[in-house]
Amino acid sequence: MRFITCVRVNPGMVEDARQFGDEILKNPPEGVKFLQVYHTLGRYDAVWIYEAEDPQVIVDFLHKSRAVATTETWVAFER
Repeated sequence: MRFITCVRVNPGMVEDARQFGDEILKNPPEGVKFLQVYHTLGRYDAVWIYEAEDPQVIVDFLHKSRAVATTETWVAFER
């Protein structure tokens, strides 16, 4: 399954969010493959595009990100 997550860093948490992002990209959860990571200007600070077989893995690591960011995630399907 392919996922798209839009990330908004919580106020005052820029450095902590950067560290969280660096760590998750260096050591992604088992079964997660990051395809693209973009920093963006506008409503969201970053967009992550990744694949995972088990959606529960995604739920688990996104819950860990709550201390530093709010996220919105979609499942993406090829046309």
